[in-house]
Amino acid sequence: MPTKQNDSPMWRQFEELVARIEADAGPLGLTVKSPDRIRCKITGRLREVDASIRAGIGTATVLMTIECRKRRPQQDVTWIEQLATKKTNIGAVHTIAVSSSGFSDEAKAVAAHHGVDLRHLSEVSAAEINRLLRIDFVLFNHKRCSVARVGFRVFRSLNWTMPDPKQVDFVLPPTADLHAPIFTHVETGRTWSINDLWLQLQEATDPFSHIKRGARPDVRTAVFPYPGNVTVEAVGGPKLLGDVMLSVVLSIDVEQITLGEARRVEYTSPNGKAIQRVEFASRQSQPEEWRISLQAPKNATDISELKTGSNWPNSRLLE
Repeated sequence: MPTKQNDSPMWRQFEELVARIEADAGPLGLTVKSPDRIRCKITGRLREVDASIRAGIGTATVLMTIECRKRRPQQDVTWIEQLATKKTNIGAVHTIAVSSSGFSDEAKAVAAHHGVDLRHLSEVSAAEINRLLRIDFVLFNHKRCSVARVGFRVFRSLNWTMPDPKQVDFVLPPTADLHAPIFTHVETGRTWSINDLWLQLQEATDPFSHIKRGARPDVRTAVFPYPGNVTVEAVGGPKLLGDVMLSVVLSIDVEQITLGEARRVEYTSPNGKAIQRVEFASRQSQPEEWRISLQAPKNATDISELKTGSNWPNSRLLE
């Protein structure tokens, strides 16, 4: 299963993938959490499960749990018996046991007796993937932003005019912490940082508008005017602000992930039903994995059975 570099161990990535499959396979309104801690009805202690599913039925909420094992030997009856006891003790309606290597015949029989649902998660080739999921490649657009300069003009008057970005009273040192709360509203005491200004700008407009993908970086400047009610920490003490001129270097890098590089898995149950999933994940380091997913029953032919999803931040932090 190709993946980007990830600090999480493989078994944890396995659990997270199963949770995503179950979340997309179910109806709207499911709450899937991985991992989760559920209180034991006998001991009162919290017990960890690899994932939980909560669904509303009428005025009640039912609990289902997911337990995973990414190990080579087939899972035997011992693990299933442990899960059956745990299921009862924490009050779960169902428990789904997921293995990367399958289950022994005895394990299948005991699971059926105790109401433990079995699933097998395995890798599949690009040729085996349902045509509804067979996208040749996905392009990730990575927005890059870094500070070129932060200039400050002290407050002069309320007759504001657009300042010249080159004419500033002082600048932010290059080594300054962009997340430090250097601004203070003199009336409310609220504080914020340079990075907060950048996030505010992204809420108001798209700073990357007209930036060409794969082209050379472009420098743009945004002006934040203040009517004499904000101070900034500076050499010699706080100064009353008139304008902040934030100049940033912007670029958009393009990354292609092909179907051959994507995660391709099949999620099967003993009754023969199977779900296939393809995840195109960026290989570039991010705080969270960037991905685009497609999921459908293995033999689906109608596009209405296709589930799609994605995970990436709406805003970029300054680098």
